[in-house]
Amino acid sequence: MKKLELKGIIAAGFSPFDVDGKLKLEAIPPLVDHLVEQGIDGFYLTGSTGEGMSCSIEQRMAIVETYMQAVNKRVPVIICVSHASHETSTLLTKHAIEVGADAVSANLPTYYGINNLDHLVYGVQKMVDCQDELPFIYYHIPGKTGLNFKMYDFLEAIAGRLPQLKGIKYTAGNLDDYIRCEHTFGKALKMYFGVDELFLPALSLGTDAFIGSTYNFMLPMYQKIVEHYNKNDPKGAITQYHQVAEIINGFLKYDGLSAQKAIMKMIGHDFGPPKPPVRPLLEAQYKDLNLVMERQGLFNPIPH
Repeated sequence: MKKLELKGIIAAGFSPFDVDGKLKLEAIPPLVDHLVEQGIDGFYLTGSTGEGMSCSIEQRMAIVETYMQAVNKRVPVIICVSHASHETSTLLTKHAIEVGADAVSANLPTYYGINNLDHLVYGVQKMVDCQDELPFIYYHIPGKTGLNFKMYDFLEAIAGRLPQLKGIKYTAGNLDDYIRCEHTFGKALKMYFGVDELFLPALSLGTDAFIGSTYNFMLPMYQKIVEHYNKNDPKGAITQYHQVAEIINGFLKYDGLSAQKAIMKMIGHDFGPPKPPVRPLLEAQYKDLNLVMERQGLFNPIPH
């Protein structure tokens, strides 16, 4: 099995569609090249940002294949294989292995309910046991799944029972639970922090691996935060972090996915609207968001 060494700032990749929901795969390579040139450390594909749960199996595979070809092994790639069907998740996992992914990731389907920790452990084991070639990263995003279990309790319960489990994508604001996981299990598992608006607090706790959507269009700002932090310049780090927080709060007055895909269009990488049932921004909302982002300095170049 591959050793999981991926860290740094990892972009949760957007998926490109036209107004009819058909793929616009030609949008992917220019964005990949742009982010790699900026210094992105990896990609996380077909998760929440990538609308994997709204795509057909064929669409997900085509998106992944196009990203993999564009990346061309320049940085590592994690592929999300979440699906309501266990068999389909297995199929997506096998495809991830075939295209050369560095790791796979998933959360559990929750339509039928996961009512206790034993049920969660059972579900993850069933999902992961289809392969032993790639590291598996459990995707903890309780805001979407409703699974509000503490990851510390999960990792304690599953310890030693699932050798494929090599990391947690922690997309929740419970920093106490997060740091307990890092402190206790950090030598065996990689913790990936997934709440962009808490980037600096997580960095100050020793986090060195981040996965998020806003790294697609604010990567230099986050790199500046890290630069100031590493130079023991808390004032500079906080100033840059404040700008990031203002931008995020500025677009979160709308649907987060719709607003971010609109922002991608504003910066010259048009990935189209989100797939239904998510509603794209209205024209007036788009114009208002553009003005807010301009006022917050999103479009200003970051000096090196």
